[in-house]
Amino acid sequence: MSGANAPGVDVLLRTGPFHSALRASIEHSGLTLEGLRHRLEQRGIRVSMASLSYWQRGRSRPERADSLRAVRAIESIVGLPPHSLAALLGPPRPRGRWTAKSAAMSRRYDGILEPALALAQVVEPVLGPSDHKLRVLFSEDMVTVGLDRAIRSVRTRMVVQAVEDDPDRHLAVYSAEPGSDAREILPLAHENCRLGRISRHSQAAVIAIELLFDRRLRAGETHLFDYEFGIRSPAASFDYRRGFRYPADTYVLGVRFAESALPVRCFELTQFGAQGGPCAPDGELTLTGGRWVHRLDRQVQPGVLGIAWEWD
Repeated sequence: MSGANAPGVDVLLRTGPFHSALRASIEHSGLTLEGLRHRLEQRGIRVSMASLSYWQRGRSRPERADSLRAVRAIESIVGLPPHSLAALLGPPRPRGRWTAKSAAMSRRYDGILEPALALAQVVEPVLGPSDHKLRVLFSEDMVTVGLDRAIRSVRTRMVVQAVEDDPDRHLAVYSAEPGSDAREILPLAHENCRLGRISRHSQAAVIAIELLFDRRLRAGETHLFDYEFGIRSPAASFDYRRGFRYPADTYVLGVRFAESALPVRCFELTQFGAQGGPCAPDGELTLTGGRWVHRLDRQVQPGVLGIAWEWD
């Protein structure tokens, strides 16, 4: 029996969303993701396991020409009518240079990372006038993943520069895995700054904290500080993402895994633009002997940068 006739699959092919229809079709075909990836490779189409996983979980969607070619091949492999999955994707999201309107919207937290509404509700009440007066010259995130495969801490070091007079604080935001609790995210440490207001969401695992400088900066002055979040959520992690609402000069992201809980693959995650859009795994990264994987980016534009990983 073809996947199109399976209970639930035919309905999802009519109503969507794409990721649900894809997941149901793959499950009904009896193929594992590894088996599907191998079938695609036999047709000369290379798609990472991470991309397939993200597509069927709704964390990214295929938009590039080679990805759309893979979707058409998947339809054939799992026994679906031609274009049945591709039709659920709709038109591609906007790309290219930013307009003044989209740049203005990038200042908000509800257009870059998920959960969008919860981020907006937590951040906007504590988003002060310093927000647009600081440029990030350097930002470094060091992420620790524990034996339970969950992110346990994120330590951040930043150098910011005042582009106008009077900025005196930075807003740090963290969003944990879905199903977690904001009370499980704790500010552990901070240097060369002090804690101000703390805003937590009542339902989603989102927290925002003010980091206050010891003085107001004059235009052109720089400030170095760092801070750390501890995460107690038991939910397994599959990636870490940093959202940029404004351009930044240099960003370094490192992820260190516990010795007995190493991923099988690691990939870069990159998303350009203010309105979400695709954030697909791309560019496999090497895990070093010290259990570290990292990426370095310069001249960062608004969007999302991160690292994703696959467990066995």
